[in-house]
Amino acid sequence: MKKENGMKTIRFFRDAMELGLPFIRVEEGELEGLVLMIDTDSNDNVMFGYAYSQLKNHMKLLDMTGTLYGIDGTPAEVRYASWEVSLCGKKYEMTFVVRDDDKAFIKLSNDVGFPVTGIIGTKFMAEHDWVIDFGKQEVKIPVADISVDDMQRLNK
Repeated sequence: MKKENGMKTIRFFRDAMELGLPFIRVEEGELEGLVLMIDTDSNDNVMFGYAYSQLKNHMKLLDMTGTLYGIDGTPAEVRYASWEVSLCGKKYEMTFVVRDDDKAFIKLSNDVGFPVTGIIGTKFMAEHDWVIDFGKQEVKIPVADISVDDMQRLNK
């Protein structure tokens, strides 16, 4: 993890070009080591039911339910849970859709060769000004307020 101009960088966990998907690894806090997929095709953060059952002591189940539609259009009833995760020294309260679809979790984990805890969706990334750089295989995360001078330097 490196820092420049009020931004810290998290390198992708594995080669995104090789896997076809970007993943990051939580590198601090009590949930260190968990792997999350960055999904620019998903609006919401998603956690698989199996991962939730393993982490429920670290999460808060919210009094909300909803419907999530899979890629094939099949609806699934879902619950919501929140989780505090530390990335680049910054704590985020993340809300996840909990999807009880262990087949998808197992297939994804088997395909990439390591367990995947969940998915970070575009809504969360946009709200927190994350910048994904596939060429450099990294995510830039703002960790401080950026001044006008910093913005001018970044745009040069």
